[in-house]
Amino acid sequence: MMGKNRHYAEQFRQMGYTRNVIAFKRCDEIPPGVEDYGDGQSFLCAITAEAWEEGRKPFCITNRNSLCGGSVYAGIGSRKLDKEEFDGGMSQTIGVGMGYESRAQFRRVNQQVPHVFRSHRYLLIGILEDIDEPDMVMVVSEAYRIMRLCKAYTWKTGEIVQGRSGTSWCTCTFPHVLKTKTMSFATGDEQSRILMGLAEGELSACIHWEALPIIMENYKNIQTGLMGV
Repeated sequence: MMGKNRHYAEQFRQMGYTRNVIAFKRCDEIPPGVEDYGDGQSFLCAITAEAWEEGRKPFCITNRNSLCGGSVYAGIGSRKLDKEEFDGGMSQTIGVGMGYESRAQFRRVNQQVPHVFRSHRYLLIGILEDIDEPDMVMVVSEAYRIMRLCKAYTWKTGEIVQGRSGTSWCTCTFPHVLKTKTMSFATGDEQSRILMGLAEGELSACIHWEALPIIMENYKNIQTGLMGV
């Protein structure tokens, strides 16, 4: 019998979503047969994009693998930074041509983000076919197809889907979905879009596993084309 994860992955393909859907699952032990990411380090968006590589199997990371705050937002905590490393990171974040005008704006952004207080040791990342019962999934596609996922959710629940932008992909993606167990969509920022290899017209949608059945069961019910035409 096909598991729900494989069923949904196939359904996405049939609905015209060409990129593999990526799944995320927080855990405290590495599941059997799953690769440990080891000592490699990168930004979480770049690490996540590795799941799209041909033949890439699921892998587990810890907060030590993340060079950014993405690990905090994804629910696996943060590694310790000394003052020199922190200041070095800020020098690449603050100012003209960077992420924020000053540290005041950087702090203001973080004050608006719901934080995940229960941290796990590992984050399992891979394509949806390979991860059973994930915490959430990420769909990347052109804006029209992201809209249709949002519409399917709202058609059934009556809840407006929140879109997030203006800061990093990880900040806009994980916290809201983990807190509300719903879905959201994001533009990402310049750096994350480059590191993930996104085309100009692509957006990402993050969907909690508990919300995914609502979308998949009601996608067929939403409007296509002009009403009455």
